[in-house]
Amino acid sequence: MLGGDSILKINETLLVSDLDGTLLDSKQQISKVNLEAIREFKEHGGLFTIATGRMLKSAMPYINQLDINVPVILYNGAIIYHPLEDKVLMEINLSDPKRVLELIRFQSLDKEVGVLLYHDNDVYAFQCNRLVEAYEDKEKVTCKTFREEVLENPIIKILLISNDPTTLQSLEQAIKNDNYPCEMVYSENNYLEVLPMNASKGTALDKLKKYLQPANLNTVCVGDNLNDLSMLQEANTGFFVENSHDLLKQENFKGCVHHEKHALADIIKNHLLSLQM
Repeated sequence: MLGGDSILKINETLLVSDLDGTLLDSKQQISKVNLEAIREFKEHGGLFTIATGRMLKSAMPYINQLDINVPVILYNGAIIYHPLEDKVLMEINLSDPKRVLELIRFQSLDKEVGVLLYHDNDVYAFQCNRLVEAYEDKEKVTCKTFREEVLENPIIKILLISNDPTTLQSLEQAIKNDNYPCEMVYSENNYLEVLPMNASKGTALDKLKKYLQPANLNTVCVGDNLNDLSMLQEANTGFFVENSHDLLKQENFKGCVHHEKHALADIIKNHLLSLQM
């Protein structure tokens, strides 16, 4: 933990950041201030990576920009990918995705819902609507048209998008009532993710620590939404940004500035590197 009687050593620290609403600003960019702070942290021997709900295609520009040389967590923990080796180290897939899709289709017939399926490095949309178009613009990806044959392949996750919270809540409850084996988490206010059983950023962080091997590795994680909760709980120290979901603020985590005010630089400068002085 930071503070107390323990002395944090940068060269034994893994800093893990969420992307949207945490490291990225409202324009989906990494500020120069954050980039410089991360560069300085790495120069002092620290390890840095990201944990995101995004697919590889959408996360790759940031992986390259940050020059990440350790594995990254994608799809909210369903995949761990090593960019230097261009290799998937871990992948979990949904079981019987057709079952949950039929449930979703029935429940959302008269509602505006974006339904996206992820296979390999592609995303498929049931139908193109304004919600899907907004997703494409934000993530800088193009959704392919869904075909039934897609279900013959492993499906990593299903994303449900709606600007009506009650619609997502009713879909969530229908899936629960069906006892479909999965994890469900809100990654944004209008994003409900249906993930494979045991897939979360927290379980992926545990696997990543074992892969990196140092027994004394200190993990510092930062996020803003409910999909980050398990990761912050798994970390030695968890940080929430000022714009976080209220439930993160009720946990025993540390706070930092708003994501628009260079949250990663705040953590690195005022909580990590400052302890080395």
